[in-house]
Order: sequence, then structure tokens, then C-alpha cells
Amino acid sequence: MKNNINSCTCEFRKFNRFYTNVLGFLNEHIYDSPFSLTETRILFEIYNTDNCTAKMLQESLGLDRGYVSRIIKRFEKENIIYKQKCEEDGRNHFVYLTTSGISIYKKLEEKANHQVEYILKDIDDKNQKELIDSMKTIECILSQHLHHKESVVSIRDYYLSEDIKIIIEKQRAFFADTYGWDETFLDYLYETFDAEIEKIWIAESGGKFVGCIGLVKHNEKTVQLRWFLVESAFRKEGIGTQLLQTLVDYCKEKKYERIFLWTVSSMSTARPLYKKFGFEITEVKKEKLLWGQNLTEECWDLKL
Repeated sequence: MKNNINSCTCEFRKFNRFYTNVLGFLNEHIYDSPFSLTETRILFEIYNTDNCTAKMLQESLGLDRGYVSRIIKRFEKENIIYKQKCEEDGRNHFVYLTTSGISIYKKLEEKANHQVEYILKDIDDKNQKELIDSMKTIECILSQHLHHKESVVSIRDYYLSEDIKIIIEKQRAFFADTYGWDETFLDYLYETFDAEIEKIWIAESGGKFVGCIGLVKHNEKTVQLRWFLVESAFRKEGIGTQLLQTLVDYCKEKKYERIFLWTVSSMSTARPLYKKFGFEITEVKKEKLLWGQNLTEECWDLKL
């Protein structure tokens, strides 16, 4: 059974590598345009979805909210799309293709069809049917077994430059939306990454960011906990506990003697979790105007 599983895994990954090359070929030769496959797919969804919204695009394509927002802003700036406020809920906007956007989309669609026809032209009818039937079988089997199961969350202990951008955007959006912090907080976030980063852990579900936590080195025996955040949709699934436990275990393994963090008194969500792990408040600063709000800063310590 073990050998069979290993064989299936290898064949699955082999096919993935092959099909990645096919997609690369399509991306390079079909569109011959400044649009990526993801951007082209977004154009497809807007064109074919009644009253499409950015949230619908995010959910249907499994994309990060910030990423979708940046694409929408660029499309709007280039007169590819336009927005229309929803009459029932003024906070939502429908997204539509402009006349120029429709023209661009139809040209991309035409090029895509021509390229697929080019790929199929040397394949006889019998093999074409077998190919399409196989594609339908793959879609059917994977759809049944992927879409109806709970998302599996994994935690990785390395980060890339793109992760830093995502962390900054997620933190900015969360504190702006939840606590009304202004743009000065964004400047502060960028500054925090100038420190000596010891480690960053990223929690993901289906390849999408769902949370993070990090460590900054203070001295040989002390580290600072930073950037602790879990997406709202995942906050009751124990991901915060997993991230914090992973961080504490790492610090014990590296023989650090103290972990500290700075937070504000209005941050009620994480406080029970800090207490659960043994953190205690060791310093409270006088309330002051910070990031557009009157805030009281607190230092929490954990002795290992």
C-alpha cells in the first residue's frame, strides 16, 4: 500500500509539472498581452457574472483580498472596468467591464480559442475525445474530493518577499477596519521589518494566507513577538493557539529566556490567549494619540 501511495504521489506531481508547462505555454503564446492568467480569469468572471463584486471574485477564484483590490484598481485606472454602487447596500460596489474592457476580453478569448485549436489540430478525433473525457474525469474526481472537505491549515516556517507584502497589507487592513487606525500605522509597519528578524511563521489554507506570527531578536536571550494575526474566518479554529505554541516551542528549543510583546489595551481578542500561555503585563504606558486613536500601550512578558 505504501509503495502504491508513493507511486500515485509521484505520478500526480509529474502530471502537475507537465501541466504547469502547458499553462506556461498558453500564458506565453495565447494571450501575448500584459495580462496574466489570473487577470484574464478575473476579466472572464466579470464579463460572465451578473452584478459581480470584488468579494465574489476573491471567493470564487480563491484569491487574496488585497491582490484582487490591486488588480481592480489598475483595471479601473486603465478604463477596463467601472464600478457602480449597490443601491441596497452602499458599502458594496458592482464591477462591470467598460466598452474598452469588453473589447479587450473578446480579443483575449479569441486568441485563447485559436491557440487551443492550434494545440488540437494535429490530434485525431479519437484522441481528442479521449483527451476531453480524461479532463472531465479529473475535474469530476477532484471536485468531489476537494470542495466538500474542511480546509486543512498548514504552518510554514519560512517567508518570501511577497509574504512580507501580504503581512503588511493584512495588518493594515485589519487595524484600519476594526479599530480605525490611520495611515501612520502603515509607516510603522514598514519600520518593524527593519529589525533583525529571527523567524516568521505563515499559516495557510489551500495555499492562501490565513495567519502569521513572527519573532524579532532583541538580544542573545530575549526575543520580541510581532505581527500576530489570524484571518477573521479562521479565528475559532485554533490557528492562533497553533501559531503561538509553535513560536514558544521554537524559543524553548533555541534556549531563549524571555519573550515579550507590545500591544494596546483595546486589543481584547488576543489577551486570553496570551494569558493562557503565561504572558503577564509588566509595563503600561500613559495613554497617548497613536495611529489616529487614543491608545494605552502594554508590554507582556513570558519567562521561559
